[in-house]
This record gives sequence, structure tokens and C-alpha cells, in this order.
Amino acid sequence: MNPHCRKNALIDLRRCIPISVERQMHSHQNNVTDTYKADMQALGGNSLGRDIPAIVSKLSRRTLLSGSSTALLTYFGLIRQACALSGERPPIKLGQSAPITGALAKVGLSFRDAARAVFNEVNSQGGVGGRSIELITLDDEDRPERTDVNVKLLASEHQVVALFGFIGAGSHRAGARAANAEGLPYIAAVSGAKELRAGTSPWIYNMRASHSDEIDSVVRHIHQIGIRRVSLVFEYNSEGWEVRDALIASLKQQGDNVASLSSIDHEGSDFSLLGALSSVLAGQPQAILLGADFIASARFVAAARKAGFTGSFYTLSTVGGTALIEKLGPLAEGLSVTQVVPFPWTSSSRVGRDFQAFCVRNKIEPSFASMEAFLASNLVVTALRRAREPTPSGLAVALENLPIQDFGGYQGSFYSKSRRSPGQVDLTVYARSGKFLK
Repeated sequence: MNPHCRKNALIDLRRCIPISVERQMHSHQNNVTDTYKADMQALGGNSLGRDIPAIVSKLSRRTLLSGSSTALLTYFGLIRQACALSGERPPIKLGQSAPITGALAKVGLSFRDAARAVFNEVNSQGGVGGRSIELITLDDEDRPERTDVNVKLLASEHQVVALFGFIGAGSHRAGARAANAEGLPYIAAVSGAKELRAGTSPWIYNMRASHSDEIDSVVRHIHQIGIRRVSLVFEYNSEGWEVRDALIASLKQQGDNVASLSSIDHEGSDFSLLGALSSVLAGQPQAILLGADFIASARFVAAARKAGFTGSFYTLSTVGGTALIEKLGPLAEGLSVTQVVPFPWTSSSRVGRDFQAFCVRNKIEPSFASMEAFLASNLVVTALRRAREPTPSGLAVALENLPIQDFGGYQGSFYSKSRRSPGQVDLTVYARSGKFLK
């Protein structure tokens, strides 16, 4: 590499052009010499990290108007050659907004670390087309308004080509809408929200099953074991209403009705909690589905047990994670939680064995979050390898045409509105031993 080039910093293109290439440029003076100096000056402060499309946008207008087609092709070809010979190949950047601090930090960190480990393994083998993959994660503290700000930062300052693996409150709506505003693909959000599967926004690519898929699985299970009286506590917002409507529709298909239901506020405040508890228990339920935030759900479980409720509790994967389990403590025993990825601790399938070997190599703790990151990251790598150019539009085309990938016990694919493979939903139970059982 030319010693004047500065690694991992803005690169002066003029200093990165080897002498042999510069001489070739001078041999084309009849076509481009008059404009070459002006354009090199315009390019002087540009980073090679933005690649040729960004460079082209800064070329002077007279180059494009006065140069012959042969001269222009030579001009751009020599710039590409200079970039390649400089030894600096910009990384392919993916952006993530997730809770890295706060109550959901364990989930956010688990997903982030597993995804980075997948990309690092790919990078150690040459990356994608000689370019490394970099995941840039910004902390949103599980606050949707922060998610929106993070997307703007990822797009403008970090110049990511796609948004990937959003987690928490901002993953359902804020992240997707901000991605649409910035013209970026929105990939593998840890969310089952209906809005992400409506097909109304472009470039949204889901991997996990929807909230409706998870609720259908719960309803089928309770119907099989003879439970007929099911109640619901949900949060009074769009996600809560979605869970409410999905449960009503699913029970109706089985010929049943909701025994009782009530909303609760985000924090499960005393005023809200007392009213919700009274309304739900009035329906004399055999089982209660928790559809609120993990804080409110944990407070409701504690209050219901104290009030004498001895029935079963069920919840969805986005509610019943590490944060809820830790909040409940001993009360978590017996909690049934839907899961949308393969069981991380199984060795009976190839995907389980591959994942466990991956965790050992990278010192990753197996969990449902790290399994989801493992699968989603590998799918993204496959899409990047199939993309003609690692740009937002190029990646979007590859994602839309990505075939179903067989992980050996799990059929992985991305979808917007209609799934191309059956949604994976399993029911697990949290045991006294402190582990999930399948």
C-alpha cells in the first residue's frame, strides 16, 4: 500500500494512485487531461469507503459532457484500478439499533455479539468479494424515539447499506418507518408485528414467525389439553391491540371465546394493575396469556398468584425472554413461552450441532436470541454474496430472490407479506432448574 494512505481514515485519492496508473492517465490527455486535475481536486477529501458511486457523484459536469465514451470508460476504469491497488477496500456496513443498556440489554447484547461473530468468521475467510462485513450497533435503551434518531445516524454518519436485527420497542414500528424514510432495507427485526408483514412498505424482510403465528400455536395447544377458558392482559397500544385481535380470531376458529381481557399500562402501575387483575380474574380463566411489556406482565403474574390464581400463564417470544424471567424470579416456574427459532441446546438436528459448535468457537452463550442472530446473519451473508453490488438496492434484489436455506432442521428465508416456508413456532416451559424445556 502507498505509505501516504491513512488506514481506517479518509483517504486522499491522489496519493493512493500508483505511479504506473498515473502514467496511464497522462497517456489519455487528449480526452480527459483538461478535466482530470479539477476532478482529482474535487475528489481529494473523499473517502474510498464510499466507493465509486460516491466518487462519480462528485465528478465535474464538464467531464461528463465533454469526454468521449471511450475516455470516460478509461477514466473510471483507472480510478477503480487505483482504488484496488491502494489496498483499501471499504467494509460493507450494516446498522442495528438495540437495547445495549437497561432491562433488555442481555437480549440486545446476545443478538449483537452472535451476529458479529458470524460476520467475523466470514471476514477471516476473505469477507464478501474481498470486503469485510461490519455491524454498527447503537444503543436505543428500548425507547422507540431513540430508535428513530439512531436510524438517521446510521444512514448519514455511518452510511450503512441496510438495517439489521432491531430489538425492543423500536423494532415494531419506529425502526421500519425510519428505514423507509432513509431508503434502506429493514432486515430480521426481532418482532412479530403485523405492520411489518402487511406488504405496504418496501424493503422489509422478516425471518421470524408473526405474533398471529405464535398465538395460533398457543390456542392449538390449550385446545388439545382441554382448556376452554382463556383470558388476556395486554398493553394499550398498537402491539397490544394486535395481540388482542389475534387471540379473539384464533379462539373463534376453535369455537371458543375469550373468557375475559383487560389492558394494562406499560409499567404495570398500581392503579392500572388493580383494575386489570379484577377484570381478568372475573372471567374465571384456566389460563392467562400475557401480551403486555415484560415489566407489566411480571407485576401482573405476581399479583395474580397472590390473589390465588393457580392456572397457567402463556406468553410470546418477544415478551417471555430473559428480562421477564429475571423479573419474575421463582414465579417464572411453569411459564409457557412460544419460541420462533430452533431450540439452542439440542444436538438432535444439524442446525443445533452447528450452532453449538459456533458458540464454542466464539465463546458465545447459547440462547434463543443468539440462535436467532446466528440464523439471520448467515442468511444476510448469503444474500450479500448473491448481490451484484453491496448497495441498498442491490441487497434488496438479492433478499427478494434469496432461495430457502436449509440449515438442517430449520428452513430459513426472508419474507415481506407471504412466507415462503412454514413459520417455526415451538412451545417451551421454564422449569424449576432455571432452564427452558421443550
